[in-house]
Amino acid sequence: MSGARPRRGSQRGAVDPHAWRGVEPAPLILLSGPEEYVASRSFDLVRSQVMAAEPETEVTRFDASSYERGELLMAASPSLFGESKHIEVRSLATMSEDFLVDALEYLKDGAADVTMVMHHSGGNRGKKLLDALKKASVPTVACQPLKKDADKLEFVAQEFRQHRRRIQPEAARALVAAVGSDLAELASACSQLVQDATGEISQEKVDEYFGGRVEATGFKVADAALTGRGAVALSTLRHAIATGTDPVPIVAALAMKLRQVAKVAGVRQSSGQLAQELGMPPWQVQQAQEQARYWSQDDLARCLELIAETDQMVKGAGRDPEYAVERAVSRIAMSARR
Repeated sequence: MSGARPRRGSQRGAVDPHAWRGVEPAPLILLSGPEEYVASRSFDLVRSQVMAAEPETEVTRFDASSYERGELLMAASPSLFGESKHIEVRSLATMSEDFLVDALEYLKDGAADVTMVMHHSGGNRGKKLLDALKKASVPTVACQPLKKDADKLEFVAQEFRQHRRRIQPEAARALVAAVGSDLAELASACSQLVQDATGEISQEKVDEYFGGRVEATGFKVADAALTGRGAVALSTLRHAIATGTDPVPIVAALAMKLRQVAKVAGVRQSSGQLAQELGMPPWQVQQAQEQARYWSQDDLARCLELIAETDQMVKGAGRDPEYAVERAVSRIAMSARR
């Protein structure tokens, strides 16, 4: 069996956050990082490949925090019937001393016909074992949260790719905006669209399923207002408020979009260069650059002051938060040059 295949990102030394999708069975694999969803998928991927190759494989699972001495060596010992063994160990970050001792002992010799996958979510507990695993060049799979929008979009694209389906770029952005950064929820949303919708997934289809979410609604209002489409912005806002949406996240979306436009307005650089300087994904810079065409520096400054005032009003300083946000949306839309 081959080891895991960690791939490198475009930056020197950067680990590809999606490399877990290529993990393959090996005598020993370490899953490293706090993202439980990635760790869970990695466990599943290795186990499914092991079972596909040898359906009679015996699977044993341990929680390292409640582990008792001798259990690992017993599970890895040769079977009377010669079946292969597959061992999964979770909670290495809170491992017992018994597990630490047995794991170090196991690492010295290993066992024939045994694959083992372990997950350490982070921290210093078990550092002696982690150092030993590193020294032994044990394949390590990064299980890190996806913080960059570009990584979340790639996650969505790959979820559809594995089902041999396609999702349009704008639809992927809408899905990330609607669902957020929780990978389990993102994967579930992708699965729902794969099962329920046919053909290539469009933004309209994403809106049909997830457009009612607060984050998506806020960005829809903001995008319409910043491009001078006041009627669309107000109708979307009023529908959101009528169905129970709090004005606070809508104001937050307006503020974020205005700040992005202010950052790129009047700057003569490519979206790639600006993305690197500002720490924004290129598609977000491109969108802000397109919206900046509607704005002068003076209008931007006035609307940034307006949205700061509105933020205070919807958080308790005003008597009517719904009126405050509607007034802000109207003024922003009127300030955008058509």
